[in-house]
Amino acid sequence: MNVLSRLFVVLLLALCLPLEAEAQAQFAVGPRLGIDAGDIEEVFIGADARISSPALPVTVNPTFDFYFTPENTTFWGLSANVLYPFGASNQRFTPYSGAGLGLYRLDASGGDTTDLGLNLLFGLEFPLRSVRPFVEAQFTPVFADDSYNLFTVKGGLLFSL
Repeated sequence: MNVLSRLFVVLLLALCLPLEAEAQAQFAVGPRLGIDAGDIEEVFIGADARISSPALPVTVNPTFDFYFTPENTTFWGLSANVLYPFGASNQRFTPYSGAGLGLYRLDASGGDTTDLGLNLLFGLEFPLRSVRPFVEAQFTPVFADDSYNLFTVKGGLLFSL
């Protein structure tokens, strides 16, 4: 074996050696339930996901909510938020705040609209063994021809995958 072949084998073996493991992204998903105390004034159910990475100081938070509206009316929201945990994270709860954009769809007998809203939220997450309950308050001005505001209070459970 010539010198070049030996050098190639040594480099190949060096690349195959295990390196220090990098931290993995975490993914949690779960149901949520809430009520709007703003202009819609209805109960809703939804889904919440949290995607975090040790490399980022924030958590990406996509959500979907379906509101129980009167007959012949449908209202739902699809949002993408960024959550920032702050303060001292302790063993009982972790406070966070966040902001994001939401797409809100209203189908009524008088017509239908799809509008954009700005989400501003604050919450607490309670880390338990296999589940992470959370409570959250959110204010959302929706920019429509007839502007309306959502003020939701909600809670849910997150299951790590």
